[in-house]
Amino acid sequence: MTLKRKYVTTPFLVLLLFFVMALPISAEAVPSNHSGLLPAVQIEPEVLGEVESIQTDWESGLALSPSELLQKPKPANAASRLNYNVDGDILYHSSSLTASNPQNFYFFSVAAARSIIFRTESTNASYRVDLYQIDWSTGTAYPTGIGNTSGNLSAANNVPAGDFGLLVTSTGTVGASYNVQSNVSAPSGALSYTQISTLLQSVVWKYANNDLYLNNKLIANTSDTANANPQLDWERVYYFSYGGGYNSRTHSISDARVNYITTAVDYQSTYASSNNAVLIVLKEDTLFTYHYSTFSSGPPTQYFSSFTDTKGLTTPRKFGFLDSIGNPNILVYDLNTNKVIDFVSSLNYYYANGIEPAPTVNYYN
Repeated sequence: MTLKRKYVTTPFLVLLLFFVMALPISAEAVPSNHSGLLPAVQIEPEVLGEVESIQTDWESGLALSPSELLQKPKPANAASRLNYNVDGDILYHSSSLTASNPQNFYFFSVAAARSIIFRTESTNASYRVDLYQIDWSTGTAYPTGIGNTSGNLSAANNVPAGDFGLLVTSTGTVGASYNVQSNVSAPSGALSYTQISTLLQSVVWKYANNDLYLNNKLIANTSDTANANPQLDWERVYYFSYGGGYNSRTHSISDARVNYITTAVDYQSTYASSNNAVLIVLKEDTLFTYHYSTFSSGPPTQYFSSFTDTKGLTTPRKFGFLDSIGNPNILVYDLNTNKVIDFVSSLNYYYANGIEPAPTVNYYN
């Protein structure tokens, strides 16, 4: 097993015009009475001792497996199933189902109620993955009724604190490989997932109060109310003084109104870069200010000041309908520092005039 860290590179302006439509989440929590669509699975205690560990690098949001896995001899009756312990909230693992091992169980625990999304992918359409609640005191896995066949997403918004397992099985033939993906990092109560990365290692969730979370981190709010996103205020100031004069150029964004956000990206530009960022697409009524001024003490004394932006409009002003036509206006939010680090827009003087080249954006899986 190896580290699964891949990039999806797309031309920046085209990339930002595409996003995944919101998909509904199951409104049902994991049933407290353990009732479901699938039969309970009894776990043999001696098999539980042969659990392979899958480590998770949470800080980078990427699931990885150690190069040296636990190697223990299998008991004689362990041939019917392989078992894995998942350490962390994000899972990506590749394996296969065979005649001697037609079931694979992935065990994990959550300390507080969460929202979950998961799936398995395989060339064998008969493969499926289902969520079970685990009672270790009796060695029993209780079905939740949440699961689906290969290639289809499953989600639930109120998985309670406790122990769980994802069981990969086949309703038909075995022999093919598969990968199983799961993300259980977000708080409970999500209404929908609006963006998903290729391997589910980065998921955007929307809540009833219009909060948008990227995995377990609150990023923005889509409410059309004043100052809903004070954490997204941004300013870039250029000031150069010389002798008895100066040049000054200032951009600022405040009262950000958010349309949607992307999954995690690697962002590189001349002005600011981050290996762990999210793109925030703005909408109408966001407040934008641009100011340029020069001064020379002379003689003769000269002073010039302008609040006219690259579109010929006077600022401070709110984004209007015309600002939503064409390429979007985007804030770049650094997940490492929890701060906005750039504003990508035709209203940004440096990008609009080609002084700084267009940024490079790579999506994480």
